[in-house]
Amino acid sequence: MSTDLQNKIHNFLINAEERHINATAVIHQGLEENPWIPQSELRSIVDRVVGYISISNPSSPSRQLKLIKVLSQFEDAFEGVSTLYDLGIIKTNKEKPLSLEQIDNNVNELKGKLGRDSSPLYCHLYSSVSNMDITKLDWKNPLASQVISDESELVNQLSGNLKKGFMKLTRKMTPKPFTIIQEMCNEFVTDFNKLDDGPIYTKLVHDGTWKESEESIANVTKEILGVLKDIWNNSAFSSEFAKTLSEGTYQSTIILPTIRASLKNLPIGDSFFISTSEKQSVASANRKGDGFMGRRPDIMFVAKYRETIFELMYVECSRLICTAQKKVDDDVKLWRECNDGLFWVRQTLKPDKDQFGIVGVQIAGNELHLNLLVRDIRNVHRYYHLRSVEIPVQFSNGRVVYEFIETLLLLRNLLITNLSLLYHGTVTSSQRLKEGSTTVTTPRDDYP
Repeated sequence: MSTDLQNKIHNFLINAEERHINATAVIHQGLEENPWIPQSELRSIVDRVVGYISISNPSSPSRQLKLIKVLSQFEDAFEGVSTLYDLGIIKTNKEKPLSLEQIDNNVNELKGKLGRDSSPLYCHLYSSVSNMDITKLDWKNPLASQVISDESELVNQLSGNLKKGFMKLTRKMTPKPFTIIQEMCNEFVTDFNKLDDGPIYTKLVHDGTWKESEESIANVTKEILGVLKDIWNNSAFSSEFAKTLSEGTYQSTIILPTIRASLKNLPIGDSFFISTSEKQSVASANRKGDGFMGRRPDIMFVAKYRETIFELMYVECSRLICTAQKKVDDDVKLWRECNDGLFWVRQTLKPDKDQFGIVGVQIAGNELHLNLLVRDIRNVHRYYHLRSVEIPVQFSNGRVVYEFIETLLLLRNLLITNLSLLYHGTVTSSQRLKEGSTTVTTPRDDYP
């Protein structure tokens, strides 16, 4: 824990804007990680980090003064931030560690349960728990919470028959595997042939045609409809519960599955993936420069080609109930991400103008907005709003379902074509011809 916390505080003091460096911000970094860390322990960590930075990474006099003030103001700031946590003004999802008294009570309760059974297994477990030094237990040990783990020293010390008795429940839960499953897995590994990375496909262009057969598109449609069926059968998405759903739940159970279904088995290689969990955008980080964090889109479609990561689609997602301000903010964030993404691509490759583009998808409540940013023949970046459709979260009529499916199929068609254009782009060989992003930095150096 202390090593992770030390790294977290170090990264904050190195990367944060100078105006954000103060004792309150540093202590919040520590208490966010462990709200119950002793003041002396956190102070020791901060002292080490500040001392290390002062020696190994000398900075401007004003920034150095900020670091000194962190130490001089530490005690007062710690009291203030701790009070905010105690009053619940700053929320935390971390649980308070068990006290020694709680652990002692739990162990005694466990001994009482074990003592009610006279079987050899329970007698042996009772004896072992009774002879245990509870001062060596902490909240991380399952035994402190009356849980006996099969990996614990308590179980590992059991004799053969006693250990078999303890593991008896698991044998009832694990049926013998089918032989055919192992044969299928071996056949899969034997027959697997990884496709070569590179432009080995016929070049595709945006010409108003679908890039796959009607049969293939019908199969993709079936996949998406299967996901919709599961969503409609899920009572968590009824109007009664919609307001309580978090952005993460909405994204992981509706948005991400439909996107995965629509992009399944793309017929153009396998060197790409869907990135989730707000992974940092390399394109955004590149524009901001060394020492700054890039924005973190909710979802990205990422391709690897010529040992470079390219971000070909960005997705920003709200909760199922979306405020007007959130919709505006995500709209701005999305076109900025697309603009950074296009400049990032063109630092390595020059895909065709008037053709190649970066896709932006905004999920605002129960609406999906499909956008595309393209560089035209005059090097002007054009941002198009291609579709705005309702997401059929609940049972809907055929028109709503069709428009949603058609938009996802269009998204698939765009990415297939853009991947082909990327693979056939000419290589940027001259440093002089490489361009920096035109995205204007915000007064706060971009919200994340």
